Amino acid sequence: MECDRVGSAMSLEHHVKRIALTKLCEGAPGGKILGPRMGTGGPFTGVFLWDTAFTAIWARYFKDELPVERSLDNMYRLQNGDGFIGREFSADGIPVWPADHPMSFAPPVLTWAELDLHALTGDTERIRRVFPDLRAHHDCCAARFRCDDGLYFGDPWGAGMDNLPRWPRDFTGGNDGVRIREQDIHPAAVNWFRGWVCTSPGGMWNRQGRYIDMSAQMAFDALNLARMAALIGDAESEKTYIAEHTGLAGVINERCWDEERKFYVDLGYGKQIPRLHVGGFWPLIARIVPAQRLDGLLSHLTNPDTFDRPVPVPSLAANDPDYARDGGYWCGASWPPTTYMVLCGLRTVGADDLARSIAKKYHDAISAVYDLTGTFWENISPESPVPGNPAAPDFCGWAGLGPVAVAREFL
Repeated sequence: MECDRVGSAMSLEHHVKRIALTKLCEGAPGGKILGPRMGTGGPFTGVFLWDTAFTAIWARYFKDELPVERSLDNMYRLQNGDGFIGREFSADGIPVWPADHPMSFAPPVLTWAELDLHALTGDTERIRRVFPDLRAHHDCCAARFRCDDGLYFGDPWGAGMDNLPRWPRDFTGGNDGVRIREQDIHPAAVNWFRGWVCTSPGGMWNRQGRYIDMSAQMAFDALNLARMAALIGDAESEKTYIAEHTGLAGVINERCWDEERKFYVDLGYGKQIPRLHVGGFWPLIARIVPAQRLDGLLSHLTNPDTFDRPVPVPSLAANDPDYARDGGYWCGASWPPTTYMVLCGLRTVGADDLARSIAKKYHDAISAVYDLTGTFWENISPESPVPGNPAAPDFCGWAGLGPVAVAREFL
């Protein structure tokens, strides 16, 4: 049986790589983006920050065949003079959203991708080259989106979990969020902005909240920068980012831990929002969960009322009133990057058996979806091995995480 599983995993890897090679994107003539590069997935030809990073994490295993380093380097070519790297760029390298709005504040996971690449190649000179760019981006995000209480505000779309209902259930909009002007948006995104952002309460939910995922991601990013600094012998930067990580960990544990629910939650208007979503697991990989809280947090991964569903790991807890059994995009679907994040977090805290169990369940599901449809999807239903509703096909893209990174690292 073990040989059958290994053979099946290798077959899925072959199909992921085949689709990824057909999705390589060329650069626009005279533009900032170099090609061919790894595509985000689906029909998109632009560049997304966290999509690029998670695609690089699995594609590094085929770096001689896929343009992993070039795809990452495009993010640094698109960097603003102040160090900021926006969430999304058009195919010709034009920012889609204004840099000072949290819609552009993407999960800062490029350091994660670079360190994983380094673990495979040992190329410390690359770390030395990209470290200044990554440090400048981190510091710019900290200056722009960190609040006086030490936590981070964000934006539902900027955080990458677009329609996840993370605001209080009685929030219907209001006028106290940071507004975005239509004239500051790339023309290609205006219709999408009108149809999705302007019609959702999330379109005005940003500065009122404190985002557990973005706050923990910034702590993780600081830890990764400290690791990079150690690799290149920059002791002063290492000390600086370790101190930042320690301070942010303290604030997160003081303000975002819900003792009743044993989970990390967002804040809104200074109060905890008792809505459990997959972003609450980011403190695991960020190494900020105290030992006495670990069992309570991990218990949700074996609790069918919250996150132990037939297909792991749902983006929204199953007992939330807005949970969608068909996935509903981020209202419950199982997504490759967040499921992989949870697995890596479990490995970080030594919960290897639980990680292996979840990984097998997830890999079996994506294998079944591939057998059913002949391709890999942006997300899948949390209740059965079928594509999520909605979900884009041929998403290789970050959908390669399951067949490649999860299979190689956890099975």
